[in-house]
Amino acid sequence: MHGVGKISGALAGGLLMVLAMLAVALTLPASSAGTPAGAALSRGVVVAPSPVPAFSPPACGTGTPAYNFAGSGDAADPQVVYSGGTYYAFTTGNALGNHIAALVSAAPNSGFTPYSGNCFGSSALPNPSPWEATNTQTSPGVFAYGGHWVMFYDAATAGHASDSGFDCLAVATASSISPTSVQFSDVGNAPLECQPTGSIDPEPFVDPSTGLAYLVWKQNDGGSAAPAYIWSQQLDASGTGFAPGSTPSLLLTNDTVSYPWEATVEDPSMEAAGGGFYLAFSAGVYTSAAYSEGIAACSGPLGPCGAQSQILTSYGSALGPGGGALFADANGSWWLDYSAWQGGSPGCTNYSCGAARRLFVTPISLPNVDGEVPCSAPRRPFGYDMAASDGGIFDYGNLPFCGSMGGLPLNKPIVGMALTRDGGGYWLVASDGGIFSYGDAGFHGSAGGLPLNKPIVGMAATPDGGGYWLVASDGGIFSYGDAGFHGSAGGLPLNKPIVGMAATPDGKGYWLVASDGGIFSYGDAGFYGSTGSIVLNKPIVGMAASGL
Repeated sequence: MHGVGKISGALAGGLLMVLAMLAVALTLPASSAGTPAGAALSRGVVVAPSPVPAFSPPACGTGTPAYNFAGSGDAADPQVVYSGGTYYAFTTGNALGNHIAALVSAAPNSGFTPYSGNCFGSSALPNPSPWEATNTQTSPGVFAYGGHWVMFYDAATAGHASDSGFDCLAVATASSISPTSVQFSDVGNAPLECQPTGSIDPEPFVDPSTGLAYLVWKQNDGGSAAPAYIWSQQLDASGTGFAPGSTPSLLLTNDTVSYPWEATVEDPSMEAAGGGFYLAFSAGVYTSAAYSEGIAACSGPLGPCGAQSQILTSYGSALGPGGGALFADANGSWWLDYSAWQGGSPGCTNYSCGAARRLFVTPISLPNVDGEVPCSAPRRPFGYDMAASDGGIFDYGNLPFCGSMGGLPLNKPIVGMALTRDGGGYWLVASDGGIFSYGDAGFHGSAGGLPLNKPIVGMAATPDGGGYWLVASDGGIFSYGDAGFHGSAGGLPLNKPIVGMAATPDGKGYWLVASDGGIFSYGDAGFYGSTGSIVLNKPIVGMAASGL
């Protein structure tokens, strides 16, 4: 949790997929971004803000704190982990423990105390490496992996101040931890990662389906006006370095056009839950009451990630909640830990007016049903989606990931998809006519239970999303919802099979295309030519129509 970056472009990268589908125009109607604290998202992600801090500081006299005044209860950038009946809260250093502090409790959301049992000595990192500037260590991320405990954190390189573009990621290990001993030692005497504009806020996690570990972090420590990026990269078998041959994948870039509350994005925390992946993150300026916690759903540990939703904002006397991390308790229930400014003069969100970043922990629901995840239409959607034959979804631009059939059993392969006009959902169709709907794409029926003469090869949706057409390779048309039937090639002798279709902008007609490029137009779809009489090097496989 450092300074502020500005907006930048969309998610980068690309993979070869089976189907490339519809783009969304910039002129579509805007939808609101952001959700008030405690409100439910479209797929049931709910945060009920905690009314009281989880850590009440002991009555300590005047000391020499690393970051704050004695006894303040400061616990910035928290991460809570569970092990052997104890919950460990790791935070940026405070008056009780410098560099990186550690607290312990028997409960996930209350009763945290210094592990040293004193008003001093509760540091998880007593002796940082010489390359690190004094008292610049922040944002711990801890997990057990590779037969030991691993703690990532960030620090400025010697001779430089924090938030000046010289913050780097560091890693330390411990053979074990206990409620009375929580101390880590640095691995080597060099940073793990130093990117241009700085690298901060590291957080490790494990994909339970593969056992592989990953690290997410932020690029841009606040010393630059460059964009803020959230990255993910696979870790090696020890969990202390990046896997050989791995490269970082971009998950998020702050985007104040689609999400006005994202002055920056930082403090990422990823977990696999309910069959999907959730990326929690902070957004805004951390010394502000507008600082908040957001969440996005991702298709995998390396992304891509979809639309972002604001799930926790200032409430009561807790101002600027953020720096959060997801964790599971002993029973597998999900929690969100975070810090929020509290105390001092009214509206105070910094140390100089008497406030401190107190530790809060609250339950969070992370649901997932039939491959669906929380998503919402971007404010100004642009980009395109791609679907693989196994139902995997890859979204580009600012279009949200709303779920997929990737990893789920299919009777037949996916052969087509269509996007809702506002960019907030999509349909997939399998060759047997089965329909899978996500986001705001409504289910209007399918051919999944019908005996088909020929397999389905494509689909198109009506402008209002209230219906869709399916087309078979023999040119047969199946219409659902408000999709009108305008004719078909089902009874015609075809030189080559139909391979795709497209609808007119008003939904009152459609075109079919055969593998030889022959065009069949119905309703108000005009005929503008075809390649039916041209010798082709390779067959036609699809088509798209103008949106004008």
